[in-house]
Amino acid sequence: MKLHRPDPPDWLTTKYQGWGLKYETRKTASPGCSFNWPTYQKVRINLYLLPLLIEMTSDHCSFCDGYPMRSFGGNSIEHFKPKSNPKYYHYAYQWENLFLCCYVCQGAKLEFFDDALLKPDEINYDFSRYFVFDFATGEINPSPASAIDEQKRALVTIKIYGLNNFDRPETRKQMFAQAFSRQTSDEDYSTYPYRFMFL
Repeated sequence: MKLHRPDPPDWLTTKYQGWGLKYETRKTASPGCSFNWPTYQKVRINLYLLPLLIEMTSDHCSFCDGYPMRSFGGNSIEHFKPKSNPKYYHYAYQWENLFLCCYVCQGAKLEFFDDALLKPDEINYDFSRYFVFDFATGEINPSPASAIDEQKRALVTIKIYGLNNFDRPETRKQMFAQAFSRQTSDEDYSTYPYRFMFL
């Protein structure tokens, strides 16, 4: 789903570049060192950021739109541009690089990245611009009405986040059938997983 990213906390704006530089320096000197969240006012910053990311997505996964997150293995903070790649060390604490992500999407993506990967908070992002939902199979596919480069971006995103892997298509079919069976004229789809099915 399209995400509208709020402004970052003021403290993050003033500190993320310094934290990123320290991380880059440490990883360059010792590539095997582990990633750690720095602290702000004696609290790990992920504990500040997680509630903000949950609010941004309404507790849906930023990539598969699973909801609620506890039903999808819990949540984590995804580094869109991977923190393990030397090209992106300096993005490790940048607000625009952080997303709420379910463990299934996180486990599929791991440390992969492609410049074509779709970012759900892009200004021009819209599900129907890039994807179509197949109600018969439960799969998400590139929209045949999209431009070739947009179809490529959709395909890359489907592959990297494993959107048609595991039992996801079947789960989407079941969720749609359940929602359709109890649908009313004033149905609020904000608390359903896979809201794109109802667009």
